[in-house]
This record gives sequence, structure tokens and C-alpha cells, in this order.
Amino acid sequence: MEHRTIHLSELEGLLSKLGAKLRAHEVNALYLGALTSTRLGLGPQQLLDTVLGDATVMGESLEDANAAIGVLFGYWNSLVSEREAGRVRLAACDVSGPVRQDRLLAFAEHRREELRWYIRGIDAGGDDPMEWGDTGRALLDRLAQVSAFFDAFAETLARPDAGDAAELEKSRELLLQTSSICEQLIADLMTVTERVRREALATSNAMRGRRTDDGVRIGGRSGRIGRNELCPCGSGKKWKRCCGGAGRVH
Repeated sequence: MEHRTIHLSELEGLLSKLGAKLRAHEVNALYLGALTSTRLGLGPQQLLDTVLGDATVMGESLEDANAAIGVLFGYWNSLVSEREAGRVRLAACDVSGPVRQDRLLAFAEHRREELRWYIRGIDAGGDDPMEWGDTGRALLDRLAQVSAFFDAFAETLARPDAGDAAELEKSRELLLQTSSICEQLIADLMTVTERVRREALATSNAMRGRRTDDGVRIGGRSGRIGRNELCPCGSGKKWKRCCGGAGRVH
């Protein structure tokens, strides 16, 4: 079945109508973070409370609720399709036309908010960046630097003396360049975590059906095993200290 593409404007309209906790650009970033997580099965259903908040009412009828869920889940599917096509995009924030200090400030604030919600999305999967290898950790460190840049830039642009038109034009170009770098870092990090996810799944599948020394049969569990969960081999140790440790073969 082909999924209908849900655009950010449609998501924004729904969130506004529901009085949701988050805005569309924040949901976009949260979803991207969850898609970066190595945890299989993490999706929009697990993120509903974060997106909507406790007091949100999903419409006045079951039909309204189903339509709202359709948009929230459909937007997730749209991002999955984008990622599979090799595209990662933060929410659009138009700063074209005559340069204006308030619009540049809004752009910088959007980006720093998005990076915070992106990390929240990763955290929803319970990931430990130590499992991502040197490349993954380096990419995450660079994203932290980009986030700090947007923080500092927003503070500068909030000042009355942020600069004349020529300086603001340079600021716009720098913001756009940094935004593109940010999207590429997220795309690269997704590539790294996808490899980690596949390796964990392959290890789990390879162990499926085997018996430990005490005769305990390893179950058919598939997907990512949390680093602090008990290892499925039956050792009684945490996954990270047993079969999930680097170089461990059983």
C-alpha cells in the first residue's frame, strides 16, 4: 500500500488545531532523532505523549482521532521515505528576500530548538553513543558544536546592534551554510547508526535458537538489544558486558 505524503504545513495545521505541546519543526527534529536511534520498533506511537502533551484531545470523534493519528504517523512515513532516498531535511525557514534581523534570529532559534529535539529523539531509543564507534561519536560531537554555534548566533542576533545590512547578509550566508552542514551531519550519523543497528540484528539472529552451556535455549527475539538489558544468551550479564561487547564471540 502506498503511503500519502504528509507535508510539514499539514502537520503544523494539525498540531495547532490539537493544541499540541510541540510545533511542526520540533516534531520533524524529534522524528529524525528517533530514526537515528538504533532501537528497532521505535516510532511515532512511542512519541505521541512527547508530541501532544498530557492535555491534548484527539478530536471530538473516533473519526477525528483516526485522522489525526493518520497525519502524525503519515509524516513519520514521509521522513522514512526521504531517508531511504538519501535526503535529510530540517524544517524550512524562509530567510530569502531583503535581509532582516528578526527573520535571521527566528532561523537561528529554530535550528537550535531542532537540534535539541533531535537529541531528544535519539534519547527516546536509549542509545549509548559509545556503541556507535569513533565515527559516530565524532559526528555527534560536531553536532554539539553546531548547536553551540546556533546558540551563540541567536544571542548575537537578539542584540539591538547586531550589525548593518552588509553584516546581516554575511550572517544569513553563514546560517544557511551551517544549516546545510547540520543536515549532512545528521545524514552521516544516520548511516552510522543504521550499520550499528544491522550488526546488532545480525548478531541477535545468529544466536537465535542456540543453547547455552546450562541448556537454556536462546529465544527468537530480534531487533536491537538495549545496552543495559540482560543478554539473551542466559549469562545473567548485561548485553554490553556480554555478547554485545566488542570482539565477543559465543
